Amino acid sequence: MFSGLSISAIADYILFASCIFILLGCLFITFRMKFIQVRFFPSLFQMLKSSILSQSQSNQEGKQTIAPHKALLTAMSTTLGISTIVAPVIAISLGGPGALIGFILTSFFGSAATFCEVHLSIKHRTKSPTGAIMGGPMEYLKHLLSPAFAKWYAMGCFILMAAWSSAQANQLAAILNSPLLGSYSISTAVSGAAIAIIVVLILMGGIKRISEISSKMVPTMFFLYLSSTLWIIFYNYDKLPGIFGEIFSSAFTPYALANGAVVGGIISALRWGTFKGMQTCEAGIGTQAIPHAMAETKDPTAQGTLAMLSTLTAGFIAFLSGCVALITQTWLDPTLPIGITMVAASFEMYFASFGIVIVVIATILFAFGTILGNSYNGSQCFESLLGSNRKGYYIVGSAVIIFLGAISDVTTVWALVDIVMGAVALPHMVALIKFAYQNPSAANTKVLAGDIHDPEGLPIPEKGI
Repeated sequence: MFSGLSISAIADYILFASCIFILLGCLFITFRMKFIQVRFFPSLFQMLKSSILSQSQSNQEGKQTIAPHKALLTAMSTTLGISTIVAPVIAISLGGPGALIGFILTSFFGSAATFCEVHLSIKHRTKSPTGAIMGGPMEYLKHLLSPAFAKWYAMGCFILMAAWSSAQANQLAAILNSPLLGSYSISTAVSGAAIAIIVVLILMGGIKRISEISSKMVPTMFFLYLSSTLWIIFYNYDKLPGIFGEIFSSAFTPYALANGAVVGGIISALRWGTFKGMQTCEAGIGTQAIPHAMAETKDPTAQGTLAMLSTLTAGFIAFLSGCVALITQTWLDPTLPIGITMVAASFEMYFASFGIVIVVIATILFAFGTILGNSYNGSQCFESLLGSNRKGYYIVGSAVIIFLGAISDVTTVWALVDIVMGAVALPHMVALIKFAYQNPSAANTKVLAGDIHDPEGLPIPEKGI
């Protein structure tokens, strides 16, 4: 069946099948949890406000923990990466405007899976012999499936995080070396070394330093890109009915482009929409649960509810980015390479040369935030496998991987990583489905926003619950 196919083509088939399974799993969880993302949505922003205000008033955190909203922002720094901006444009170019429906489906239904991940991460977090908090799929898979699956996840996720950091470093270095910057461009070797050094210095500060950086960087990059895309969309509000009509008609009607390529249709829309949508929001993969395990809260339901914001936000930003591409029609320009160049061209139409500056700044922040978040998640997987006393080896290894990623061609590595992601995500989704089936009452508990931030007497069991 796969004879004559490249590694990249095989990876596409495997990842597409994995994404469809994850999407179906998210659908099951949503119905089993009685649409928790809708029912708990009003409480979400109340808890975010409560965490921010409570933390600023107490001005203290535990030695190993961070405020719930900082855990959210640390998770968001990983979820909101370059793919949030570029993936929808790529999906539209390859699958037609209907591919944006895939982003809506994966973020909306995927948020229910995010709730389960983080709920479990809080419930089953433990302390290591050295006093370090251990949480995430590496802990709760021991209870839902088996210790062997937990180790499999830790190993696979470690590979994923290293490769994703490498790929993001590669894209960030390429942006800094882009002709868009003219005489201000920086060589990939210099930028790669700088990125590696900065990440190492931040990682040495642990979750405290990472959360402080993320809590400042994420809102900045979010509002910078959000305000710019909304300006373009509102300026063209009269085109929106036609754009939305094109999105839905494309999902059911294939058509040929000027270059002869055929896009659109339900299969094409699902293939590229779910494929890129899952990469964007990371729902069901389990990576978002890792930083949330460090949150200062006694309530897994409350933290799980708060965590849904990350998945919904990633899908929202991606959808807006796709709408901008449809409004400006840069995705139809055969002279533009598929990817960030199309985004830059769209912004240049409305902000002139300042539009390129906006895109460059946004992508630098998005990419660096993802590298930092992935590196932290990878460190937790590493410690789960080998213990926290060897963390120094991980930090040095991360620096080397980031630098090599910045100066190398990572196309083949990226394809292999897609295969690994499928192998890691499938058993994890099975565990989430099992949890939702056995514990639908987890989504019935009334969330009290006022109690989400609780630095006093944080209950962290020695051997899980």
